[in-house]
Amino acid sequence: MTNGAITVGTAATLISHAGVNPGQLHVSNLENTYTIFLGGLAITVNAGHALQKSSSEDFAMYPGQSMYAVSTKTGHAVAFTLITP
Repeated sequence: MTNGAITVGTAATLISHAGVNPGQLHVSNLENTYTIFLGGLAITVNAGHALQKSSSEDFAMYPGQSMYAVSTKTGHAVAFTLITP
């Protein structure tokens, strides 16, 4: 299990990488006024999975897969937990 907290800005920021094992990634948007956008390296605020303010979601992560985040503001707080076998 790996967990942490990062700050995200207007450029794609790596949240987590699954490595060689599949896993479950839990992402929490710690911001109470802004939406965070999740996806691959080419993520943008116009083309990403929206994680609404103060919400969390789980994602299946496959070997070698990475999850990135981007925001419309700098200093956007995000927490994550990656659970792998």
